[in-house]
Amino acid sequence: MRNKLIIEFLGTFFLCLIAILASNPLPVAAVLCAMIYMGGNISGAHYNPAVSLAIFLRKKLTAKRLLGYIAVQLLAALLAATVVGILNGHSAERSKDIVEALGESAMAGAGIGWSGETIGTFILAFVVLMVATSRRTAGNSYFGLAIALTVFGIGSTFSSLSLALNPAVQVATEFVGLAGALNADDSVLKALSQEFTFLAHGLPRTILDLFFMFLGGSAAAVLFVKMFPEDN
Repeated sequence: MRNKLIIEFLGTFFLCLIAILASNPLPVAAVLCAMIYMGGNISGAHYNPAVSLAIFLRKKLTAKRLLGYIAVQLLAALLAATVVGILNGHSAERSKDIVEALGESAMAGAGIGWSGETIGTFILAFVVLMVATSRRTAGNSYFGLAIALTVFGIGSTFSSLSLALNPAVQVATEFVGLAGALNADDSVLKALSQEFTFLAHGLPRTILDLFFMFLGGSAAAVLFVKMFPEDN
């Protein structure tokens, strides 16, 4: 169990790190592909709480392991956010952006975003279930490539929506600014106050974003079980 948790932590950390820093889906898909082949035979290489939930509902993961996986995935996400945040810092331009954002509704475009997260996470989780847990594809060597291509395809197609498709990535993205306040150009306390206010402003939207990702993963598991009951 220890080695499985370490692999999940490492894979999720580097996935979140690249997802925050990359300007397009290609580096994310490339690193994800490498991380999947690195840890697939040890932990299953989930690196995504919504995927872990789907595999749990598909009865290929125990409740104890599910909780352990999600815990280390979120911990890795927070560490990735801390690293990027401290490197980026908190500038006067960041303060200006926060002030402008606080003047707008956090729910702007929420419906489209939630639809994208649900559909995108559903497709991703279903591909994972098919290529990494099904008897029909057991022993294949293309599972990592299939999953990475799915992330690349969805991310490229819906680039304007900036989908996370992964609760860990979403959490990491939300906490980058807070970590950056620790390396503020001006007052750390002022920067922390701004970042906490901004985080609270967007919290309802973030919670619902996470809900729809988990919904997409759960729907994929339900469909898989309905289609292939003999595969359990």
